[in-house]
Order: sequence, then C-alpha cells, then structure tokens
Amino acid sequence: MKSETKNCQNCKKDFTIEPNDFGFYEKIKVPPPETCPQCRQQSRMLFRNFKTLYKRLSNKSGNTIVSIYNLEAPFPVYSVSEWWSDDWDAMDYGIDFDNRKPFFSQLLQIFNTAPRAAVMNSQTENCEYSNQINQSRNCYLIFGGLDDEDCDYGHIVWNCRDSVDNLYLFKSESCYQCIDCLGSTKLFYSQECESCVDNVGLFDCRNCLNCIGCVGQVSKSYYIFNKPVSKEEYREFLVKYPLSEKSSIDFILKEMEILRKNIPQRSFFGSRNNDVSGNHIYNARNVHHSFDVKSGENSKFCFTVRKAIDSYDVSFTGELSECYQVLTILNSNKVVGSQQIIDCHDIYYSEHCYNCDNLFGCYGLRKKSYCILNKQYSKEGYEKIKNEIIEHLKEIKEWGNFFPKSLTPFGYNESIANEYMPLSKKEALAQGFTWKDDIPSTKGQGTIKDLPKNPNDFNIELIKEVLTCETCDKNYKLINREINFYKKNKLPIPSQCFNCRHALRMSKRNIRDLWTGTCSKCNSSMLTSYKPEDQKIYKLYCERCYQQEVY
Repeated sequence: MKSETKNCQNCKKDFTIEPNDFGFYEKIKVPPPETCPQCRQQSRMLFRNFKTLYKRLSNKSGNTIVSIYNLEAPFPVYSVSEWWSDDWDAMDYGIDFDNRKPFFSQLLQIFNTAPRAAVMNSQTENCEYSNQINQSRNCYLIFGGLDDEDCDYGHIVWNCRDSVDNLYLFKSESCYQCIDCLGSTKLFYSQECESCVDNVGLFDCRNCLNCIGCVGQVSKSYYIFNKPVSKEEYREFLVKYPLSEKSSIDFILKEMEILRKNIPQRSFFGSRNNDVSGNHIYNARNVHHSFDVKSGENSKFCFTVRKAIDSYDVSFTGELSECYQVLTILNSNKVVGSQQIIDCHDIYYSEHCYNCDNLFGCYGLRKKSYCILNKQYSKEGYEKIKNEIIEHLKEIKEWGNFFPKSLTPFGYNESIANEYMPLSKKEALAQGFTWKDDIPSTKGQGTIKDLPKNPNDFNIELIKEVLTCETCDKNYKLINREINFYKKNKLPIPSQCFNCRHALRMSKRNIRDLWTGTCSKCNSSMLTSYKPEDQKIYKLYCERCYQQEVY
C-alpha cells in the first residue's frame, strides 16, 4: 500500500498517511482520519482543563470546593470524596439509545446531567489547589503531578521534592525554574539537564556540579560559561553576580543563550531508542511523530505518554495498548474516542469510567460491562446496538474521531489546548471554539510595589501582601513555603504571576511538530522539532554527530 496525501478537513493543510498507518486503522477497525495530526491533538486537549481553577459550592454538600468547572457548568459538581462515594449511582442517569436522534446529542444529555468530580486527584494530602495529581502531599498549583511532596507551581512534575516553578521535571529535589530536567538537585533556571547538582543557567548538561551558564557539558565541575574556573573564581563570580538579584539571572541566561548559538546543539532529545521520530522520547521502538514519551512501541502521534503499545493519537496517558484518539487513559486496552479511562478494555466514546469493559457512550461507571449510554444490556443486546451506533457514526463520518468539540465543558482558554497551541480569542472563535471571558483574576489591588531584594528580609509577613505581575498587571500572592524556598536558596521573589511564568517556560520548549532539517556537520537530512527559522539560529547536529562531538 502506498502513502496517501490528504487535505485536512479542519485547517485545510495537507498531511500524509503512511503505509503502516493503514495497517493500524484496519486493526482498530476505524477509517483513516480526515484531519491532520495537529488538529486531532487539538481536539483532544480541548477536553482537558489543567490549571484554570474556580471556587464554587459542591452540589452535594454545599461546601466550598476548588474545581476545574466554572459556575455556569450545566452539570452538578461534587468534591473528590463525594464523587467517589457510594451515595450516588451513575447508572441512574442512563437513557435508552434512540436511533432517530444523533448519538452525540444523546451522549451530551448524560454529560450534562451526571455529577462530575471537582478535580481529578487521587491519594493526595493537602493538594486542594492542584489538578491531575496523584500520590502526593503538600503541593500547590501542581498540574499533572505524581509522587510529589512540597512542590509548588508546576506542570508535569513527577517524583519530585521541595521544588518550585518547573515544567516537565522528573525525580528531582530543590529545583527552580527548570524545563525538561531529570534526576537533579538544586538546579536553577536550566533546561534539558540530567543528574546535575548545584548549578545555575544550564542547557543540555549531564552530571555537572557547581556550573554556571554552561551548554552541552558532561561531568564538569566549576565551569562558568563553558570555561573552567577555580573554586575561588567561582565564589567571586557569585559575589559579583548574586543569584538574589534578577539582573544577575538575566545576565547569566543571556550569556548562556549566546553560547547556545555558537556550539553544536542536538536536534533531538532522547535515548535508548530504535527507529523513532519526534522529541523527548526514551526507551521506545518504532514510535513516530511523538513527543514526551517514556517508553513505547509501534505507536504514533503520542503526546506525554508513559508506555504506549500499538496506539495512535494518544495524549497524557500511561500503560495502554491498541488505543486510538484517547486522552488520559491508564492501564487499559482497546479504547477509542474516550478520556479518563482507568483499568478498562473495549471502551468507546466514554468518559470517567473505571474497572469496566465493553462500554459505549458512558460516563462515570465503575465495575460495569455491556452498557450503552449508562444503560445495562445483555452481551447480545449490547453488540446489536453498538454496531447500529457505529454504522450511524460512519455515515456522518465521525467514527474514529474524538468527541465533537461541542461536548467539551471548557472554553478554549480554559483548556490545555491553549497551553500547547495558543490562540487569541478572535482566532479561537473563528475556528468554532468557545471562549471564557470571566476567568477569575484581579487587577489594581496591589499592596506593595517594591519587592524586598535581600533574602534576609523575606519573611512570613509577605503572604499578607498582594503583588502585581509586571507582565499582565494581574494580582498574585505568595505562600509561606515558597517564601522559605526563595530565602533558603537566596533566589529573587518572582515579579510575574504564576500564569505568566508558566507561559514563559512553555515558550522555551519546541512545539510538538516536526520539520525537515540538515545536520550542520555531515549535511544529512533529519527530522527535528526546531522550526525552520530556529534552524538558522542554532548549529543543529544529527544524533550521531552530536554524540561524536560531545561525548
């Protein structure tokens, strides 16, 4: 079978379906997609709100709760413990399938009436202001966390301790403003680093100790801007450029960026792979056009995934096989067009279901089998109606797609889609998305203009102050734990709000797409996540040439 070029029915850009792709679609029994990978990814992320939080009342107890759902949501919202209790039954919201009505309009009826959990946290302690966080304690504004303790302000932070303001940080402690870093301690303002201790302003370094503003260094100690220095020279530099002053940090990062433009850069981040393409891929085989993958095999279009086998178009998932067009799937197989499915198999167009099998168009079920629209059927009755719905979806060319965007409870700017594919309000509305205008925030209520610069002056009294973001003018506050963190590590108090700090970190990551490039050393063709304009800025090497150069 030959490759086929199609025109995306959404963005109108051409995309290619490879011969191996047809084999996957045949195996899953879905037609080849009519939209491009980027638009398919966008449609899934539209259904996940990571970090837009609201205070509201529980529709069950009346208690004040923190929720990802705004006050205008049509469905009841319960606290996490209330949602998981036995005081309600999702089967009570079941309806009979009516073949005279569109399937998704019937599914929306259940989505808009059944209770939803305020946030998706489990096994947590003192993590009320976080979301999608598991097995963690004492975390504040952590979104996508696993086994964290005493961590604040982060997105995809796993197995970390005492760390603040990080993005894709793993197995680390006492880290600050780090992006895509692993196994490090007291690492500040750094990106793409592993096993580094007591460093500031590094990019793509490994096993480094007491280094400042370095790029591409391996097993180095006492280096400043890629040059060796004595311990005395190192101390003198920190006296001249104390880390407590923002100007010092700005100087270090500026010099580091100059270095990046003048020394070889790897075009791809990953290791222990065989036949892969994308970025940030590890322990994978035959995984293509994928990003942020921790183990995978025979999969494609994977985005923030841990162990995907024989799966396409999956986002923020782990331990899955034979899945297609899914979001937040864990320990499951044979799932299509669904999200938040845990320990399940043979699930179609369902949401928030646990320990189930053979569901079609269900919400909130636990330990159920052979259900359609939250209604119980025999195995034979289930198969009959299931096939009827599939034929209907094929006729309207929706079979194999993710949920229609009309089913999402989030505005585009509330969803994680805006994190990875930012749009203005005008652009979002023009593309048929909704927009939430009144996301909670305040302006003009600042109580302090000049932040203390000496860490010795940082004290608990600062939690009473209302700060003003220098970028967006919105107000923000500090919590006691982060004040102690800045004081202990002699770091400046941030002059931006969390959202602006997060946006700046996101802007430093390459977007999740691929372009053809040329190795600056051997001139071979390669796929890279660096945009064509960035390929002109950096000296990009293919993996083989980079390994020869650096290691």
